[in-house]
Amino acid sequence: MKLSFLWVLLLLSLAQTVSSQTICVEKPYSFSSGEKLHYEISYNWGFIWINAGEVHFEASEVQFGKEDVFHFFSTGQSYSRWDWLFKVRDTFEVYSRRTDLQAIFYRRHTLEGGFRIHNNYYFDSQRQLYLAEMDETKKGFRTDTIAISGCTYDVLTATYVARSIDFKNHAAGDTIDLQLLLDGRTFILPVVFKGRERIKNRNGAWWDCILFAAMLDRGTMFKPGEALLIWVSDDTHKIPIMMEAKIAVGSIKIYLKSATAYN
Repeated sequence: MKLSFLWVLLLLSLAQTVSSQTICVEKPYSFSSGEKLHYEISYNWGFIWINAGEVHFEASEVQFGKEDVFHFFSTGQSYSRWDWLFKVRDTFEVYSRRTDLQAIFYRRHTLEGGFRIHNNYYFDSQRQLYLAEMDETKKGFRTDTIAISGCTYDVLTATYVARSIDFKNHAAGDTIDLQLLLDGRTFILPVVFKGRERIKNRNGAWWDCILFAAMLDRGTMFKPGEALLIWVSDDTHKIPIMMEAKIAVGSIKIYLKSATAYN
């Protein structure tokens, strides 16, 4: 499973429980149509912090064919002045049903350094599977059918699912299961609920937050086995405020710069 620049944001928002039961999203959702989130990404080498890129998330209500759906759209990119070091251009897009947030169509395009991934998934609701078109630098183009069971989410929709979890009944050390679909396979992603903290964001604003820790599997620029941390606002919106992780050459922090149309 290749972990992209944008994928660190997606991964940090997710969780797994000690039981074998996977969760299903329930209303009310913590996000709303028109929400836009903007983040800046900073890298650390030794004592030097460099603002190296940005990530955007957008959610809206649209029609896809004849169905009313949510349209989730996210992009991540390195600033052009750092492209010589590691060029990143990531796009995730999905149309998900409003009733249960099941993805109807999912698209991913990733360019990181010299590595490229382009995936399209089409949901067949009659047979409960995805028809997948996958094109990667090392593997070339291939097609496949991916059977799913229960509540299975693409990684972009899963960030919105995770934000809609009711955390009031969880204690520090608890985990929550989300079943995900990525790169042609399904899996359970673990993130441990660490508790609550009050933090100061980069812009000086104070936030009451829920804190999680996750473990990376493996990836192109992130260290396998390292803990990922995310602070999510402890309110009805559960917006990711700050994230932190180790990478191959230092560490990375992701800061919320702006959040609009979520009240």
